[in-house]
Amino acid sequence: MSLGMIRLIAMREFVDNVKTKGFWISILLLPALLVGMVILQARISDAIPTRYYILIDQTGTYQQAVQQAIDLEYQRRVLQEFVSYLLANRKDRDMEQISADAGGAADNLIDTVDADQSGAIQDWMDNGGLDYALVLASPYLREDAPPFEAPDRLFLAADLPGEVDPNSPMDEIISNLRPYLNGERSISAGDSRGSLFALIMIPENVDRDIIRPGTLPVQRDGTPAGIQYWSRNLTDDRLPNAIASNINREIRDREFAARGVDANLVRNVQATRLPMNRLDPLAAEGEEAVSMADTIRQYAPVGFVYLMFFSLMQSMQYLLSNTVEEKSNRIIEVLLASVTADELMMGKLLGIGLSGLTTIGTWLLSFVLILALYQSEQMAVISQILDVVLGSALIPWFVFYYFAGYALYSGVFLAIGSLCNTLKEAQSMMMPMIMIQVVPLAIMVAVVVDPDNTLFRAMSWFPLFTPYLMMNRMASNPPMFEVIGTTVLLVVSIIFVLWLSGKVFRHGVLRTGQPPRIVELFKLLRIRKQSEAL
Repeated sequence: MSLGMIRLIAMREFVDNVKTKGFWISILLLPALLVGMVILQARISDAIPTRYYILIDQTGTYQQAVQQAIDLEYQRRVLQEFVSYLLANRKDRDMEQISADAGGAADNLIDTVDADQSGAIQDWMDNGGLDYALVLASPYLREDAPPFEAPDRLFLAADLPGEVDPNSPMDEIISNLRPYLNGERSISAGDSRGSLFALIMIPENVDRDIIRPGTLPVQRDGTPAGIQYWSRNLTDDRLPNAIASNINREIRDREFAARGVDANLVRNVQATRLPMNRLDPLAAEGEEAVSMADTIRQYAPVGFVYLMFFSLMQSMQYLLSNTVEEKSNRIIEVLLASVTADELMMGKLLGIGLSGLTTIGTWLLSFVLILALYQSEQMAVISQILDVVLGSALIPWFVFYYFAGYALYSGVFLAIGSLCNTLKEAQSMMMPMIMIQVVPLAIMVAVVVDPDNTLFRAMSWFPLFTPYLMMNRMASNPPMFEVIGTTVLLVVSIIFVLWLSGKVFRHGVLRTGQPPRIVELFKLLRIRKQSEAL
């Protein structure tokens, strides 16, 4: 084979791909979609409309608990957004320093939210809420940090319509409020109007439906027991869950009081906790504490596997479509008049491979530019994550397994393309290879959680799975004999696949008609081998 010819064919394949608009559109589509999703999610969170509710408490004892539940739900949103704000604007933005034993007050706030969110919210409110947090976090914020903007309240109490008597029977109340619940009529809340999001009905005799140990819920007169929550939106369960949680807490406080138990004392005991420090025995002495960066690195292989899959599938698609198109247009016959089949095959593999590298490089450059140009709390956190991932020891392994996966699968797809005359034929033959690649994708989260599972370790030795599964396991430092053994087997498999694909390619590029069946293909390869021996 002539290296000069292979280089010329590779450059031809590379230029033919990168000069098309479709190539760049398909490349830029992924970062645009991912960034768009982040921006859209932030905009959606900010654009959630105010939701009006009506509370009818015929007992007269739970109204304060419901209002407290709604206040707690709002403070939960404030607390969550403030923690995100703190992570994005802290002075020390190095995630290596954010660990369980960091010791700072701001870090304790973050750890407390992660460990016990409901307790953290109560502590947050007891200590002054946002004002307390701003004072607590001010020494840890960058000097140029933007001011924190608290979210608007999501749930507001609406005025009860004049035609509704809160003391009338429940059926009558529901009948009068049904037009508001169905959106046929709007509800007023002070100077504003809107649709009624929810109705919370607490019947007068609701206490008889309290469930205690040894009892079961019952239905009376065909109506469900307990509190009734009416709403057209059955997917947003924040309001009913918050109300149920706080009312049950109120009921338990009464039970404590009836038995002479101090409820606050019980809560203080329940809020007492011992920090759990996660330590890595493989780390250097004195650096065993597991930081947020370590956690990110542990899950980083999932992102690498996705990146590898999308890039490989794009390269395989180009390789397959180019081969089929040149064969159907008879261009390949002209090329074979000047170069050998082996030179053409190797040139195509190298040229499309360069296109794949261009794809990955463009993606990374796009993300860097977007993170630099678009400033937001979400982007700041993503930037820190990207810094951790790119600075990890996983990059060399990703480069190796990407090239290994490309060499392994490209030979197979190129052989498929040489046997087909139309893309329709090629798509039916390539489907089994796509399904093989989907298998490691489907289990990649399970592999990160349990990388030493016997099944996953055994599957890592299957060459078609090796690039994906070993990349997925690299963050957990798999045994060296598995790394070396699977690598040797993978390299041998690549050599064998390329050798076999070369034989199929030499036979298939000039073949016309229907693609051969498997048995026929083996016969043809055997005949060709015998003819070459003669």
